[in-house]
Amino acid sequence: MNKKKVFIVCGALLAVALIGGTIAFFNDQISFENKFKVADGKVEYSETFDSPDNWKSCDTTPKTFAITNKSTFPVKARVKLEEYWKLPDSTDTSHTTELSLKRNGENVAIINFASNWSDKWEKQGDWYVYKDVLQNNGDSTTPLIESVTFNCNQNFAGSVEYSDDHKTGTTTASEYERAKYHLFLTGQTIQAEATSWDD
Repeated sequence: MNKKKVFIVCGALLAVALIGGTIAFFNDQISFENKFKVADGKVEYSETFDSPDNWKSCDTTPKTFAITNKSTFPVKARVKLEEYWKLPDSTDTSHTTELSLKRNGENVAIINFASNWSDKWEKQGDWYVYKDVLQNNGDSTTPLIESVTFNCNQNFAGSVEYSDDHKTGTTTASEYERAKYHLFLTGQTIQAEATSWDD
C-alpha cells in the first residue's frame, strides 16, 4: 500500500472518530444485596389487680406484676413505684400527693413487698432493679410486691360533733374519706449489653 492510500485510510478513521464514533473499553459491574433483619424486641408487662370501690381500714388488696422477656435477645428490667393520694373531687392528673402519705407517723397505705424480694431485686435510687438478666426463653421477674393494705392502726374518725344538749354525737370523717390512693408503676427494660439505662 502506497503512502497516499495509507493517509486516506487514516484520514477516514479520524473522520469517523470525530463525527461520533466510540472506542469500547472493558467494563463490568456487580451488586450485592445484604438484608439485616432486626431482632424481635417484645417484652410483656402484666399485673394482677382489681381496683376496690370501698377500701377501708385493714383491707388488703392483691397487687402483683411481672415483666416477661418475649424477645430474641436478653434484657435487664427495672420498676419504679410512685404512690400518692388524691382528694375525692380532684381533677389533678399529676403524680403529686394532695394528702400526706403518712398519718400519725405511719403510712396510710402499706405496700406489702414479697417476703424474699431482696433476693432478686435491688433498690437503686427511685428504681427497683432486677438482679438477673431475663434471657430470650420467656424468663419472667419474680414478685416484688404482693399487695397493698389500708393501715389497720389508723383511726379515720376525724372528731365527734355533739348535739346542743350533748345527748347525741356524730363522728365526722377524716380528710381521707372518699379520697383515692394511687400506686403508679413504671416498668422498663433494656438490652442486657447496655451499660447505662440512658443508652
